[in-house]
Amino acid sequence: MDQQQCQSCSMKDHCGTVYKALGESKVPNVLGKVILAFLLPLLLFIISVVGAERLLTGRLMNRTAGSLISFVLALAAVFVYLIILKLWRRNN
Repeated sequence: MDQQQCQSCSMKDHCGTVYKALGESKVPNVLGKVILAFLLPLLLFIISVVGAERLLTGRLMNRTAGSLISFVLALAAVFVYLIILKLWRRNN
């Protein structure tokens, strides 16, 4: 923040104590959980779709069927990942 804004603030004397209390908080870090629950499934889905499309490109005559099959395979891969993640989180 700008120093002028701090000088005109009625809470300027309390900012340091608030940030110090927040810094000493004992709540667990959720970054790892967010990555495992949201980012990795999204990346797994994208990689699975691209991989299945590349594998099925020359093998199927119908392009729509290839896209549908790769979509279903990607959904299955994410579903399996989420089941494994749930079982792993239950044991840990």
